[in-house]
Amino acid sequence: MTTITEVAKRAGVSKATVSRVLSGNGYVSQDTREKVYAAIAETGFRPNLLARNLATRSSQTIGLVITNTLYSGSYFTEMMQHSARMLEQQGRQLLLVDGKHSAAEERAAIEFLLDLRCDGVVIYPRFLSIEEMDSIIAQHRHPILVINRRLRQHTSYCIFADQHATSAAAVEQLILLGHREIAFITGSLDSPTGRERLAGYQTALSKHGIAFDSARVVEGRWQAEQGVMAIEQLLKQHVRF
Repeated sequence: MTTITEVAKRAGVSKATVSRVLSGNGYVSQDTREKVYAAIAETGFRPNLLARNLATRSSQTIGLVITNTLYSGSYFTEMMQHSARMLEQQGRQLLLVDGKHSAAEERAAIEFLLDLRCDGVVIYPRFLSIEEMDSIIAQHRHPILVINRRLRQHTSYCIFADQHATSAAAVEQLILLGHREIAFITGSLDSPTGRERLAGYQTALSKHGIAFDSARVVEGRWQAEQGVMAIEQLLKQHVRF
């Protein structure tokens, strides 16, 4: 494997000069720069990515952490596609890392991306608590953006929707149209989003004096096929909706 020393020797310059050309930091004459590029082409030299990131303090990458159980949903697929496309337009790359199945593994995924010197990290958390995410952001200088959670200490570092209010508003609209027997297919109830939406449903029923009936609630777990199964289950129970 060709080293930076061999490139410097072929170009007739010092290793420091080669480093300046690669990092773009410091003055190097155009003639010298061309000699270095020619030497790189002749030797097939490939700079160590991590070393270059350390030198330039930029990797031109943004990390994205999502647990693998969410990959198959259309919402997350589109989110990843649009994220990659927008970053590509900015000359950057998207690095996707699996948050796996626990808060510890989500935290490890964030640390992994920060160790790679990603310019920023976006996380769609499934297991990390609000307090843990606020703590992680406080401990690092690199920007970390949290999607779909309302942080308490770092409110400018998060993007979220009011899942409770949105769900309640949707159910209330059905009630105002005259419907009283309203079934509800939830998302995964082990996630804050799923629990908040169910709570919104219950809030709307209570507001209009409609008793909550657990027989009209089935867990859908975010996927279309599971939603269809949930509808079939409700029909078998003779629930009218």
